[in-house]
Amino acid sequence: MVAASLIAANHDPEVVADPQEMDFGRPDNKHVAFGHGTHFCLGVHLARAELRVALDSLARRFPGLRPAVAPSEIPWRKNSLFHGPSELPVTW
Repeated sequence: MVAASLIAANHDPEVVADPQEMDFGRPDNKHVAFGHGTHFCLGVHLARAELRVALDSLARRFPGLRPAVAPSEIPWRKNSLFHGPSELPVTW
């Protein structure tokens, strides 16, 4: 059995420059978060549209929204299939 880790794949420094940095404007982003080839997620377009609507709505509702702590103080999940912050304190 072979189990591929999407978390590790998206952090390959040979594919992604500065993989530990969250860069929403990263050009030519070849992440595999929605799968690849025949395993590409059918809901990818809906998920991306929902995310655009949610982030745009947050930005319009709270124009000064920003992290309440320094990036180095944001706690990240450990030992999880999902990579990301365990919490993200914000202020506006």
